[in-house]
Amino acid sequence: MPDDAYWPTPQQTFEERRQLYLQYCAAAQPEGRMAFFSQIGRLALGLPVEEKPILEGLEFVDARIDCCDFAVAGFERILFLYKDSGLIPPELAARIEDSLLRFKYWWDEPAGDNNRCYWTENHQIIFHADELLAAQLFAGQTFANDGRDSAYHAAHALTRVKRWLEFRARFGFSEWLSNCYFEEDLLALVNLYDFAAQPEIRDLARQTIDMLMYEMAMHTYRGVMGCSHGRTYPRLIKGARTEDASNTAKLMFGMGMYNRPTALGTCMLATSAYRLPPLLAKIAADLDRPQTFCERHSFDMEEAANLGLSYTDFDDAILYWSIQDYSHELTAGVVHRMALLYGKGWENYSPRYMQIRRGQEAEYGRVVDPNIDVHAMTEVHIQTYRTPSYMLSCAQDFRPGKPGYQQHPWQATLGLDAVVFTNHPGSWDETSRPNFGAGNGILPRAAQHENVLICLHRVLADDALPFAHAYFPREAFDEVLEQDGWICARKDGGYIALHPGGGYTWQADEAGKVIEVRASQPESAWIVEMGEQRAWGSFAAFCAAICGATLFVDGLSVLYTSPSQGMLGFSWHGEFRAGGKSVDLHSYKRFQNPYCTAEFNQPRFTIQRQGETLDLDFSQPS
Repeated sequence: MPDDAYWPTPQQTFEERRQLYLQYCAAAQPEGRMAFFSQIGRLALGLPVEEKPILEGLEFVDARIDCCDFAVAGFERILFLYKDSGLIPPELAARIEDSLLRFKYWWDEPAGDNNRCYWTENHQIIFHADELLAAQLFAGQTFANDGRDSAYHAAHALTRVKRWLEFRARFGFSEWLSNCYFEEDLLALVNLYDFAAQPEIRDLARQTIDMLMYEMAMHTYRGVMGCSHGRTYPRLIKGARTEDASNTAKLMFGMGMYNRPTALGTCMLATSAYRLPPLLAKIAADLDRPQTFCERHSFDMEEAANLGLSYTDFDDAILYWSIQDYSHELTAGVVHRMALLYGKGWENYSPRYMQIRRGQEAEYGRVVDPNIDVHAMTEVHIQTYRTPSYMLSCAQDFRPGKPGYQQHPWQATLGLDAVVFTNHPGSWDETSRPNFGAGNGILPRAAQHENVLICLHRVLADDALPFAHAYFPREAFDEVLEQDGWICARKDGGYIALHPGGGYTWQADEAGKVIEVRASQPESAWIVEMGEQRAWGSFAAFCAAICGATLFVDGLSVLYTSPSQGMLGFSWHGEFRAGGKSVDLHSYKRFQNPYCTAEFNQPRFTIQRQGETLDLDFSQPS
């Protein structure tokens, strides 16, 4: 069986999967600044390193380019585990140590160069873990960049590590369910679990890994993390062949595929003492019946004071930066003060939104809408509905009409390549943020009730890209039928029906593959219904029922008589109704699912399944 084979059902033992991934890494010849991560696989197998990728990685670290903190974490793992293995030439190990001793570990150190991103959620914990572990590696030594000793750096990092771990337990992840940034969180968390000198930190790191794995277990469908994401990129959402999280899913759950020998979290886990609680693997494989998973992450700036946070304290402001709400009226003052203190790196995002704020003040005499930051990943309520044949996931009514960034509001997943979602393109390319395939120029209003979803895209006619579109890779499905404005498709035993609410055209990519359904008008209302063979019988029966159902679309107002859910109604300003009842889109608990019910802003979680229990208590590390 090839190492990169896709597994839709659990296969092999963890140790067998671990060996497969290490062999996959060792045999690979990746390129780029993170290529040296594949050398960790070689070292774990007892093979000597190839110096070229190591030296290229060190050049990246020394250049202090954005994301070099990721590389530092990899080099720290190499030093902790393999420095004395005889597999690394002593002069190369010394070269690694020299780079780490000269590294700038936080923005408050001298030497300028604050253009790296320190402040997003994943970068924060990576920088903090890097610093804490560097202080251990170089105990008693002086760090060249700031002239301070290891004791200072250990204390400096320890406070910030503890706060980050506390905030994740209380508030979840602002970069919610991200199929790339979860991997980067793991980069730091696994290093802390394996190497931190403080038992409390090791225990908190382990529990945070457990919590993150629990999130992945629920929101991964047969190795595809095809759910809503707080931040993502095009290659991560167009199926799982190039999705980072699929590597970790295969390693930990036995479902997914190995497609990146430099997958950061997977490299860490494959060489770690951490072992997944068996209960979580069973949850990932719990695919014999439909289940609904609801949860909440993050908070709005107005709520911060009620959560015991300050609008003036710099340490709390670091949390607001991780939510990436840089310009809200309640936090703009502390953001500006931080910019003055730490240099232009803090100013990169704020002037654009301060200008918008001043424009509102000039026009209305006050700030009428403080929620204008495209990056903001404020309070979000997510529903994921998973069955044996598909998964549907939605960030319910998340910031509709606001400018977007990398947020991925909804997705339907039926297989490795068979995924469907909509977005309003932010640009014609696929590198901007937002871009043609990922993120939204203007966020939609989307709502889901189990297997049915309605997504409303309110796009102005004079927009630079005046349309919304669906990623719909036609070749990925076994059958496609178009009738009465509906596009129905089957993948194995899973069915999807998509209606753009009006006219549409199919579009092909540069290779000629038909992958896009583009709405014919700027405003569009997209209706989605999912089904499966064991409920409907034949695909033909599903299509007939959907295409024969009553559907009324008037602009962004929808009335749809779902064959499975009854009458549904939704509009840009109105409530979401299903089966004659109002559906609450904004009152989810932190976890609200068959395995765990837990309130938001509390540090204890009990996860249960068929008599097995996993207790996570961040208030009392063991």
